[in-house]
Amino acid sequence: MINYYTSRIIFFLIFPLLSFSQTTHFYDWGFSSTNQQISIDVGDTVTWTWVGGFHNLRSTTGVETFNSGFSSSVGFQFSHTFNNVGSTDFTCDPHASMYGTVTATQSLSTADQDSIITFDVYPNPANSFVNISCNSATKPTTVEIYDMLGRLKISKSQEALEFTTLDVSNLSPGMYFVNIMSGNQQQSKKIIKL
Repeated sequence: MINYYTSRIIFFLIFPLLSFSQTTHFYDWGFSSTNQQISIDVGDTVTWTWVGGFHNLRSTTGVETFNSGFSSSVGFQFSHTFNNVGSTDFTCDPHASMYGTVTATQSLSTADQDSIITFDVYPNPANSFVNISCNSATKPTTVEIYDMLGRLKISKSQEALEFTTLDVSNLSPGMYFVNIMSGNQQQSKKIIKL
């Protein structure tokens, strides 16, 4: 029999692979590519096209790893398919002003959208504690906090969740995901720990 934690690991490893969303997003990659903020669904591809200069495009931190290699050819293209939920920062090594972030989220079917839990997390950014207020006041609920690599850092279960406070003082500074599960409902939000 698979225990709860094993099933959560399997979910986070396999579920992104089952996403059938296949959209390609196109962006220029040149000297004007400062702080590109790209939001996509898991399974989508981002294609960057060189518009002049000697550049590379390399991931620096986050859930994905990629490196285009160097090229000075106008029209050169580099593509990467994002198969993991989370954010990945990228840069051009010779040009510090060329950088950005791709954030991949799990797309939901229409049926799934009807079962979304709504909740608020505050303060965000947080120092020591985060407060969570939720619309799931009548069902057993689990609140989990994951780091950007999908590692479980905090877990709390209670019979019903309308309001709770979590101690995040032991978390390292950075970005995290707060995940709430109640029955067949689930929802996540990003928080920043200072």
